[in-house]
Amino acid sequence: MQKRIKQKRYDLSEVNELKFAMFIVNSKLEQTVKEGIIKYNGRLLSVIPATGISHLTMFEAVSGGTPSVVFLVAVRSEDAERLIEKISIDAELESDGNGKAFLIDIDGYTGAKALFV
Repeated sequence: MQKRIKQKRYDLSEVNELKFAMFIVNSKLEQTVKEGIIKYNGRLLSVIPATGISHLTMFEAVSGGTPSVVFLVAVRSEDAERLIEKISIDAELESDGNGKAFLIDIDGYTGAKALFV
């Protein structure tokens, strides 16, 4: 059984802009990524079981047979690149089959700041 991690919520005054970070990782790295999200100031929104990690396009990233996990994370803009970089190093995402990570800019969505705090 995996340890449940308690997250602190953002205070509205702490947030200027948010980004989404998405991680698609081999299931063996699930706990490493969860711990990194908390450690590097992200807020875990969703964890979804998936299948496979592809070296092709984003849309094919969860095809194949390898058990994987998809993480959707809210992160302050100023923490976003560091979050991706540090978790990618910790989970060795540069190695084949370990996973992918990327940022999604959500600045254009009205009310996005309030929805994810």
